[in-house]
Amino acid sequence: MRRILVPTDFSDQARNAFEVAVAIARQTGAAIKLLHVVEMPYSYSFSATGDLVGGNGMEQVYMMKLLENTKYRMAELERSVEHDGVEVVQEVDADNVIRKIRRVINDDKVDLVVMGSKGASGMDEFLIGSNTEKVVRTAECPVLTVKGPIPNLQIRNIVLPSDFKREIGTAVEKFKYFQQMFGAKLHLVYINTPGAFESSSNLRARMQKAAERYGLQNFTINVYNDTIEEDGILHFAEEIGADLVMMATHGRTGLSHLLSGSIAEDLVNHSDIPVLTFHLK
Repeated sequence: MRRILVPTDFSDQARNAFEVAVAIARQTGAAIKLLHVVEMPYSYSFSATGDLVGGNGMEQVYMMKLLENTKYRMAELERSVEHDGVEVVQEVDADNVIRKIRRVINDDKVDLVVMGSKGASGMDEFLIGSNTEKVVRTAECPVLTVKGPIPNLQIRNIVLPSDFKREIGTAVEKFKYFQQMFGAKLHLVYINTPGAFESSSNLRARMQKAAERYGLQNFTINVYNDTIEEDGILHFAEEIGADLVMMATHGRTGLSHLLSGSIAEDLVNHSDIPVLTFHLK
């Protein structure tokens, strides 16, 4: 791992994400980029020399002051987290948040995005969702979402929920990489729901076969009964004292996403445990 991206809105959750990113960077030798994106009216843009173009004189003064203040807050954020020995660079830009994050991921060849999540519920979640959820849905690299502070990052137990069918193979090497990086035990779990119930013996046999096929090590096999998948994952993770939930997402967009949703995105919104997601291409 060489590059970690930490988008920030200066919230407590974003600072928690920065602290986690520093802990991971110490383990891997990665460099960190702190990114803040100022959402500006479409009438504004930057010239080739970096000057603000668009709007009237007073509006330009306001926007320039806003950018200056943002750079000051970025410097304060960097100073607030001890990161001796870890390379940290800052970037402040004016753009659409999601578009800018995706561009940085591609241009900088980012290996991991670490983001804070405030979560969402009810109508807010249905209508807008969060920027973190949108990044989880679209990012081509792994995304780690963090809510609360984790002063001493120690990942000892990782929950890996799946149906353990063939498509999981596209993410297995990434699952194994992060398990090995943290030196953690992997808890494979199938959430058995009333609407898609299968016998425990058949499920355990399928999971064992998948584990052998992909060369997994240091793992347990678990079948957990619950009413819906998301609740089952959260309840199982809480029962075993998991430090991380790790799973793949289809990253559906548009109408199909509204109709079917995504378990990974729901977990990002509702889990107090960090969630590491991988986009299945």
